[in-house]
Amino acid sequence: MKIKFQSLKTKLIILCLSILIVPSVIIGFSAYQISKSNLDTAGEAQLKNNVKMVIGQINILNKQVEAGNLTEKQAQEMLRQELLGKKDAKNQRSIKKEYTVGDTGYAFAVNKKAVSVMNPLTEGQDISNLKTEDGVMLGKEIVKLGENGGGFLKYKWETPAKTIESKVSYFEMDPHWGWIVGCGAYESEFNTGATEVLNIVLIVSVISIIIGLIVILFFSTRLVNPIIVIGKGLNKVAQGDLTIEHINIKTKDEVGQLAKDFVNMKEQMTQLILQVKTSAEQVAASSEELTASSQETSRATEEITQSIQKVAAGSEQSTENLEDSSKSLEEVSAGIQMIAENSSSIAESGLHTTELAKQGGHFVEETVNQINLINKSVNETGEVIRLLDRRSQEIGDITNVISDIANQTNLLALNAAIEAARAGEHGKGFAVVADEVRKLAEQSQLSSTQISNLIKEIQKDMNLSNDSMEQVKKDVQGGLGIIGKTQHNFEEILSSMENMSGKIDEMAATAQQMSAGAQEVSATVTGITAISKQSSMASQGVAAATEEQLASMEEISASANHLSEMASHLQEIVGEFKISQ
Repeated sequence: MKIKFQSLKTKLIILCLSILIVPSVIIGFSAYQISKSNLDTAGEAQLKNNVKMVIGQINILNKQVEAGNLTEKQAQEMLRQELLGKKDAKNQRSIKKEYTVGDTGYAFAVNKKAVSVMNPLTEGQDISNLKTEDGVMLGKEIVKLGENGGGFLKYKWETPAKTIESKVSYFEMDPHWGWIVGCGAYESEFNTGATEVLNIVLIVSVISIIIGLIVILFFSTRLVNPIIVIGKGLNKVAQGDLTIEHINIKTKDEVGQLAKDFVNMKEQMTQLILQVKTSAEQVAASSEELTASSQETSRATEEITQSIQKVAAGSEQSTENLEDSSKSLEEVSAGIQMIAENSSSIAESGLHTTELAKQGGHFVEETVNQINLINKSVNETGEVIRLLDRRSQEIGDITNVISDIANQTNLLALNAAIEAARAGEHGKGFAVVADEVRKLAEQSQLSSTQISNLIKEIQKDMNLSNDSMEQVKKDVQGGLGIIGKTQHNFEEILSSMENMSGKIDEMAATAQQMSAGAQEVSATVTGITAISKQSSMASQGVAAATEEQLASMEEISASANHLSEMASHLQEIVGEFKISQ
């Protein structure tokens, strides 16, 4: 079975076991090493003390030799028998237990020539060429240590069980006999207690690990099982299922707090989904209202466009009438000039006075007719200007309606932006659309303001045109009075030729006044014509602005439709979540 190291339970078990095993191993190994080191030190001290004891015995025996009680050989043999015992039939000595170090350690000695002088097995043998298992020349090293003041020597040696183990010996030279006394033992005989300590530590560690494993399994199960329950709940939430029952976790630790936080998160998400659902429905309804408002505004804009086109057509007709009036005034001016010339001719030639008077009367009649025509044209022009003034007022009312609709659209866009902001991440798209709708509404309001300003300028120009036409009417009435006087003068010329010269002069002066008046009337009509052209151009500008307004309202309608589609898509997304009612 493959171990799943991705499991939290497995990781906890491995971590806790590592915490148990690693210190146990470190403590066991350290205790073993410390115990072994201390036991080795104690064993070496025992070897050294044993050698010191042998040298002390040599000193005592040597005093007997110096006293003449014993010979040196007798003293040496007494030492051998005291430490090792008497020789047996095989020329070997036994080892007395009271002088044994460890299990098999004993005292021995060699002289300066590396000849064994005290040894249970090799007494009398030359060991100068004796080599240990690890290649140490034992005899030579013993002599070297003895001559250098003594010391410890470690080497490999065969045990009674025919195995090779480490052995340690201490050597020191006796100053009286020249013996190099040594005592050695196997290291394993010293640190047996350390091995026992190691075994005890291992047993305790294994028991601790087993108990710890049981405890770890118990607590890791209690820790991991609630996390598994929470994980399953999170998986359901990730799939859109918020109809999760209450998680029954009674622990008060971090896992219990995590369970409470999960339940709170689920409840908050449920409330959020419900709010988003409600907001989506409100956005859908608002987008439908915005669509209806934009359609209504489009229809109103079309009506405004048609009205402005009619105003433009009326302005063009007024311009044509004013041009005709200007031509008539030019003809009147030419006639008056002709009267002046005829008056001069009358002054130069009295023979044709009567004929010229008749001709002057004829010209006066034509002048009256022309003035009447001018008066009629002026009246018609005044009616057209008043009609244009009424049309501009109607356009102003329609512009106010457009401004109100733009304000309402701006409010609807603001409401849509607020609802999109409440929708959070899902409402960013709605916020962009609402912002575009608000911009279009502001553009519509700006366009309606521009139209209103243009209409005010047109009304101002119309008032100026009306004032000018009233002045023209006054001038025409004045011209009619002057022509009446001229006609009366011609009657006086016909009735009395005696006063012909003075009357002709008076008539010439009158003709000059008429010419000046006609020129003033012509200039006034020319100004009215220019104003009428400006009004026509302004009407065309208003028509273009209303066409732009109509295009903007079409864009608003398209944006509202797109907003409605996005609201429907949001409702579909929210519908994928399952929530408890």
